[in-house]
Formats: sequence, structure tokens, C-alpha cells
Amino acid sequence: MSRQLNIRVSDEFAERLEKLSRRTGRPMAAVLESVGTPALEAAEADAQFEADALAAWEEYQLSGEHVPGDKIEAMLEDALARAKTVAKRRGK
Repeated sequence: MSRQLNIRVSDEFAERLEKLSRRTGRPMAAVLESVGTPALEAAEADAQFEADALAAWEEYQLSGEHVPGDKIEAMLEDALARAKTVAKRRGK
């Protein structure tokens, strides 16, 4: 199922989107979805990472218990892997 969204964008953005749509022969919605999905996934992952970090900080403040260094390393490696995946999707 799909939904229609009405969004306000700058004239320049709309013109660029229309040109790309014509050049690729794809509807503007498909172009937006293909470029927006990786950005949306990255933003969601960032928000989750921040929420997890804040929850860990609050837990530490309440309990005084810390997270072992190896667990921190694993969390950072996971975040780096997600960032590399997003960068690869963007072709960087």
C-alpha cells in the first residue's frame, strides 16, 4: 500500500527532482524513495544509538555500574559498520 504525501520544497529542489525523474525515466516518487530510504535508515540508526547511549548513561547514574570496555568497543564497531553500509549505499 502507498500513501500520498504533500510536502513543500524549494523551487530548486523540485526542478532538480523533475530533471532527474525525466533523465532516469522513473516517477518522482520512486526517485525520492530510492534516495531517501538510506538517509531515513541512517537517521533512525543515529536516533536509536543516541537513545541507547542516553539510557546507558542514566543507568550508570542510577546504579554506578559501568559498561565493560569490550562492550563499548562492540557498540562502536556496530555503529561504524552501519555508517559504512550507509556510505556504500550512497556510493562514497
